Amino acid sequence: MKENKTALMKATDLLARQEQSSNALRKKLLARKFDATEVDEAIDKLQRYNYLDDEKICTRQFENLYAEGKLSVRQICVKLIQRGFDSSFVESLIPEDNDEHEFDAAIRALEKKFTPKIFDDAKENFKFKQKLWQHLASKGFSGEIISTAIEKFFEQ
Repeated sequence: MKENKTALMKATDLLARQEQSSNALRKKLLARKFDATEVDEAIDKLQRYNYLDDEKICTRQFENLYAEGKLSVRQICVKLIQRGFDSSFVESLIPEDNDEHEFDAAIRALEKKFTPKIFDDAKENFKFKQKLWQHLASKGFSGEIISTAIEKFFEQ
């Protein structure tokens, strides 16, 4: 027989599966038709006992995504904001000197999707480079990083 869970019990179950922001947790509990006051009390209790700390969770997730090196810093920020973390706090986590990370991530993105080709026709060459540029721009890389990455991609 299934017992009726409280918002706190359900929140604990959700956190046991995956760490998440208090905003995301609040939305999930409200979507499951829990009372708003009960949800707020559950989240407050979890925060008081340090089971839910948005700043620590956000920092850890940022560091993990940054260390993976697959995403641009902009993509990481967008991903964390979508997960319910405060945008100003997410942006405060961006390292001052992240150009090397951005460059490496851009090269990886190109290598994953394309193989370097040099066409006899200058027009075809230009179209291919434009395709590479659009791919990296859609991933959130800056123009300077894109230019450098494309140059390096063809040197390899």
